[in-house]
Amino acid sequence: MKRHDTPVVWWLVLLAAAGAFALTMGTRQTMGFFLSPLNTATGLGVGSISLAFAFGQLWWGLTQPFAGAVADRVGAGRVLLVGVLLVALGTFLTPFMTTTWGLIFAIGVLAAGGAGMAGPSVLMAATARLIPAERRGVATGVVNAGGSFGQFLMAPLAAALTASLGWMGALQALGVIVLLALPAAWVLRGPG
Repeated sequence: MKRHDTPVVWWLVLLAAAGAFALTMGTRQTMGFFLSPLNTATGLGVGSISLAFAFGQLWWGLTQPFAGAVADRVGAGRVLLVGVLLVALGTFLTPFMTTTWGLIFAIGVLAAGGAGMAGPSVLMAATARLIPAERRGVATGVVNAGGSFGQFLMAPLAAALTASLGWMGALQALGVIVLLALPAAWVLRGPG
């Protein structure tokens, strides 16, 4: 999508970026709800499971600058596509992991790395390319608000899914729900 100077396109770009951030960040932030069921199911202990979450925090932060650099070369849409798929895969696979290393892989590498690829560095750069310079301040606020709204939206959704599907089904449902961010990859594809 080339940059256009029409408000309809601005809002489509902002909705795509904020929506993708809401789904990926919201899903990622609900993982803490599943600490106790993971502990009960695996018997690994809170320390081992927390290690996977801690690694995920580190990996999420480390992934972002590299994702931004790759997005500059191949386009934000491609990076966002891979990121969303990784978040979905890591979230979906988490209930099947019964070892510390398995949880580090699913939560810490796949889901967190995917969230870094579909995170603010890629989303902000994509919106900055697609909307006029005088609208970029608003764009930054809207995209960041999307991440916050995702946390607000996904927490009660995760609780409701857990009540109706159990914790394993809830994680798998969240992994599928995050795929709703895939159309944003097309809208934010940019050059490449």
